[in-house]
Amino acid sequence: MSLMLSDMMGENDDDNSELSEHARFLTKGAFLLTPSHDLSLDKAANICDKLNFRGSFSLTKTATGILFKFSEPEDFQQVFRKGFHKVTGGRLYRKVAIPCRPQKTFSLLVHEVPVDLPEDDIRASLYRYNSVVEVTRLQTRLEQPPGTPNPIRITVASLEEYNTLLQQGLDFYGATYFPTEPLKKDMLKGSKEGEKLDLLYSQYRNNYVGSSSGLLPVFDSAGFSRIPPPPSRTLKPARS
Repeated sequence: MSLMLSDMMGENDDDNSELSEHARFLTKGAFLLTPSHDLSLDKAANICDKLNFRGSFSLTKTATGILFKFSEPEDFQQVFRKGFHKVTGGRLYRKVAIPCRPQKTFSLLVHEVPVDLPEDDIRASLYRYNSVVEVTRLQTRLEQPPGTPNPIRITVASLEEYNTLLQQGLDFYGATYFPTEPLKKDMLKGSKEGEKLDLLYSQYRNNYVGSSSGLLPVFDSAGFSRIPPPPSRTLKPARS
């Protein structure tokens, strides 16, 4: 388990929802406890240390309280439901759930996936990747030969994992590698998927270019759930 503590004067332990190596992680659940009263970082850390977490967590001192961040949604739910009245001296406080989203996501297309192959199996085959946000088959047919199945769009929050998928293709349990290519906005022009991308881009611009009415999409924590490695067994022919 990785525990990182920082205060207002120190280094930030991680940027908002960025994926990185070792000490930093993709934040999949977070809440602010405010005001923190007598709850110090050490006391909060001791509470978290007593819980059986699946992933990493960090604590950050803010201007009014303590920000709890978790790499696993289940760990977030476990602490968010917990009361802190004893360590805050019985004084009132609030727990404010923070919507978590990656700072940036990367989308690519996977081709030649048979229509009858379930999307859940495609997603499960990505168990080596930690930042999978979405796996869905496009409903709009792109420019491709007749009879070719619609591609599957995969969105990840890690540039490294995105590049790996582009370079190696999608490894389907070692049975095959489905070809991949970057998803370009022009590919979906005029389609429902393209309209969704336009809307998200518009919301992004409104949120960061000055309009207060824009809202960024919030990714459901279920999209970040851990994908376990599959059980497997290799049988060798008996020697004659």
